Amino acid sequence: MPIRLPKIHYAWVVISLSILLYLCGGSITQAFGVVILPLQEEYGWKQGSITLAYGISAVMSALLSPLIGIATDRYGGRPVLFAGVVSFFIGTAIAAMASQVWHIWLAYGVFLGSTQSCLNIALITSATYWFREKLGVGVGLLQCAQGVGPAGTTLLIGILLANYDWRIAFWTLGIGCGLTMSVIVFFFRSKPSDMGLEPFGGERSEVANEQFTREIRMIRDKVRAASIQSTSAFWKLVLIHYLGCLSHAIVIVYIVPIAVLSGVGSVAAAGVLSTLALVSGLTRFLTPVLAESLGARGTMAVMYVLQGLPVLMLFWTSDTWTFYLFAVIFGIGYGGEGSAFPIINRRYYGEGSLGRSFGWQLSGAMLGMASGGWIGGVLFGIFDDYILTISLSIAASLLGAVVIMSMENTDRVLILDWEDGLPPEARSTPTPATAND
Repeated sequence: MPIRLPKIHYAWVVISLSILLYLCGGSITQAFGVVILPLQEEYGWKQGSITLAYGISAVMSALLSPLIGIATDRYGGRPVLFAGVVSFFIGTAIAAMASQVWHIWLAYGVFLGSTQSCLNIALITSATYWFREKLGVGVGLLQCAQGVGPAGTTLLIGILLANYDWRIAFWTLGIGCGLTMSVIVFFFRSKPSDMGLEPFGGERSEVANEQFTREIRMIRDKVRAASIQSTSAFWKLVLIHYLGCLSHAIVIVYIVPIAVLSGVGSVAAAGVLSTLALVSGLTRFLTPVLAESLGARGTMAVMYVLQGLPVLMLFWTSDTWTFYLFAVIFGIGYGGEGSAFPIINRRYYGEGSLGRSFGWQLSGAMLGMASGGWIGGVLFGIFDDYILTISLSIAASLLGAVVIMSMENTDRVLILDWEDGLPPEARSTPTPATAND
């Protein structure tokens, strides 16, 4: 008797493809630190000039994210991913041919920063379409890949740079990862309706947008987006993402110099950063699962507190082992800080297009990363210590937790009446999903 293997819903294939995309190209800007010394040694550029590329990348992502979100809602995730692959290849090609430091600003700051935004928004948005149930598991797997991806990307770039010169390394990266990503996107599908399927876990709770003409769909998406942006929760989520990323950007950028200033060796200090990144992978997976089952708002607030309070340890931490202990404890909150955003968006706004919402929230996140990385250095330059920098990190996380708890409960969708703003021919009769906080 033949053995029948259980049928795998294509939603899990989409998640697997998304993870591969993150590992191939979505983490390259987060692995920027590994290229600083090779560039400095080969070209003699100052570190400050080189690292400006990272700041440009964050600002570029902040500016482009709302537009990428609109494009994802309008055209679907797959075309946006193709644009991200093209941007990845152009960025790595410019890096491979770089002879001036501004070439690195253009490669990393503009093109590879754009790639990261395309992947972050398109993959998360598409995941929300594919899951009626188990969205937390799907998003958790994505977030975990996003957390551990930089470790793999850093290792790959490091191996290439150790065995080849700069140009060969980045041509290899661009062509190899670029072609791999192109093949992956070929099998990617933005929505279940693209394959005539239903989301994992059953039918949608509202009339599918695809039953309307393209013109009507555009009207519906525009009105729905305006309804979402009219809620206080929308703008609070942007602020919360800004505060969370401001807080952990300070730790990520300055934990190594803080440790070295305390007498920890440079290699051991770098290991502290790697440790907190690896620990974060666990809570990046668990947080969306907990948010879906226990309530998104409370889970998010707890993670913000767990990100903020451990930073107090840096006021007295001085030994190597205590820095590693800090890395483990901080990594728990750091990993969970941004992982529940897709869940709370689904709770507040139901099923439907969320690209604009994710785009604006990612914009807040990237502005937080940019300002956190910048202001810590400014404060150190003024006061010659990291006391105010550490205090700012703690305050930002705890303020984020307060803002989260000031938001509405997630026991009902906030935009139940959004179709009232539609012309009669564009309306449907949805049955919105509800959730318990």
